[in-house]
Amino acid sequence: MDVTIRTATEADLPAIVDIYNQSIPGGWSTADTRPITVAERVEWFRKFDPAKRPIWVAEIDGTVAATAYLSPFYGGRPAYDATAEVSVYIATAFHRRGLGRTLKQFVIDQCPRLGVTTLLSMYFDHNDATRRINEGFGFEVVGHLREIAVVQGQKRGLVIAALRVPPRAG
Repeated sequence: MDVTIRTATEADLPAIVDIYNQSIPGGWSTADTRPITVAERVEWFRKFDPAKRPIWVAEIDGTVAATAYLSPFYGGRPAYDATAEVSVYIATAFHRRGLGRTLKQFVIDQCPRLGVTTLLSMYFDHNDATRRINEGFGFEVVGHLREIAVVQGQKRGLVIAALRVPPRAG
């Protein structure tokens, strides 16, 4: 599978929103319970900074198959500048192809350039795919908020995992 990962542009927003909306019915990766619109995400998209907290898309054969992004931690307060939350969403048609692992590795590799030394991954406690990927990269579970969300009628917990990323040398 030939994957191209690049910085997202606003023209990618419809694909990013579509991929995100595909994750809602499964109840594995978002606490949103209804689809969002492109219009609702324009301002959100514009807050990302390619030099510090980018949004990327992964293309397979010219189709946007997944998206990953880094969000500021704790409202972007300056003392947390070296900490970011990673989010990865994969179009349903591209599940189980290793794309989640590929994207997470890409994001980890970008962290030193972006000044990120603590990468957080927050995921539902029933999301075994994300748990396995995170374990493979050495993320450490630092918190578990049990039964904090109701997703599809089920109480779900939120796991907080952290990965320490060495700063850029020199």
